[in-house]
Amino acid sequence: MSMISYSNPRMMATIENWPSGGKRVTATFNIETDPRRGQRAWRITTGAPKKLTFAKQMRIVDGGDGKTYIAELSSYGFVTIMRGDMKYNEEVVHVNNPRHPELLALFEPRR
Repeated sequence: MSMISYSNPRMMATIENWPSGGKRVTATFNIETDPRRGQRAWRITTGAPKKLTFAKQMRIVDGGDGKTYIAELSSYGFVTIMRGDMKYNEEVVHVNNPRHPELLALFEPRR
């Protein structure tokens, strides 16, 4: 099984042609920041927004497989990659994993 690469970290994204039931819709992703609780991602398609719980930092990223993911940096230092459907984790990368520095870079400010 090959590992998915992640790129294009951002705080907001609009994805056209998002699958929703039997139809295709526009999905809007956003990262909100609370000064005390951190950041959380939300996605809205046709109804109420779907929101994740807060983490230290979050970014919307593109997967090398062409899908959209949410990268979460926990207060414990590990990185979780969640699928764009916001239901399942794609992977959890702990500090001792060789991929950790590469995923940690997704949270660095852009230059």
